Amino acid sequence: MKLNVQRLDLNLLRVFDALMQEQNLSRAAVRLNLSQPAVSNALARLRRHLDEPLFIRTARGMQPTSRALSLHVAVRQALHLLQQGLDPAAAFEPAAAQQLFTLSMNDYAQARLLPALSRRLQQVAPGVRLAVRSDSADAIAAWLGAGMLDLAVDYLYFDSPDLCYQPLLEEQLVVIGRRDHPAFAPELSLEAYQACLHVAIPDRGGRGSPLEIVLGSAKVQRQVQVFVPNYLSIPLIVAQSDLLGTVPRYLAEHFCALLPIRIASLPLLAAPVQVSLIWHRQQQQAPGLQWLRREIAAIASAP
Repeated sequence: MKLNVQRLDLNLLRVFDALMQEQNLSRAAVRLNLSQPAVSNALARLRRHLDEPLFIRTARGMQPTSRALSLHVAVRQALHLLQQGLDPAAAFEPAAAQQLFTLSMNDYAQARLLPALSRRLQQVAPGVRLAVRSDSADAIAAWLGAGMLDLAVDYLYFDSPDLCYQPLLEEQLVVIGRRDHPAFAPELSLEAYQACLHVAIPDRGGRGSPLEIVLGSAKVQRQVQVFVPNYLSIPLIVAQSDLLGTVPRYLAEHFCALLPIRIASLPLLAAPVQVSLIWHRQQQQAPGLQWLRREIAAIASAP
């Protein structure tokens, strides 16, 4: 059935967008400042317009259909462009703002930035909410462009003129092992580093990590016995095994105070890893995101 766009109430798209992000009728109603019956009624009208169920009720909430997932990309772009056109320079008042920002951060960035950022929001912007997730490399660029992500904090670089970057942090990679690991006596050598077994994170969608790029350039081979999805479990594993792990210094020093592990310099020359804020150029002038970028940058630069 061909959709008659002229008869479509654009408010239904706002409801659809809220339901896609919350995947729960009650939370979507709160976000839209509507009653739950009003949201249910709007969803029923949109289903009739599109002749498509859009969502399936499950024990975990409202699961979007494949058609809803593909439709949401276009809806988010359209709503963003409409907002920018109608109110391009609306002031953002943190104390009064009621807004949700969606961010992509890996576990290192979450550990480094979110505790201080959460405290800051409580102090100056109690109505601002963050939805933080960890995305694949390919998803970050696509979802920034679709408006499904507001910001990313990552070491990745995407060759796209539509993306903007702001350097945020430089982090040195170090090696950790259990406190009495023989490879650390008297200091960790390159030969010992290569001879030991390691726990590591896998590459991200075919994009090598900064460490893998350095090791490949130096023709250094690691023997990885265990792959884990993120950095945060590596200190717990090396503290109770003979495995070595290579992690950002910030995480190493944090866990060194909590676990019987020790830190050694990476036994080869490696430049610090640069972590940046990444956003789409369509969001360059969005007042709320300008404010959030400043807050995150201030936290990253604090001692």
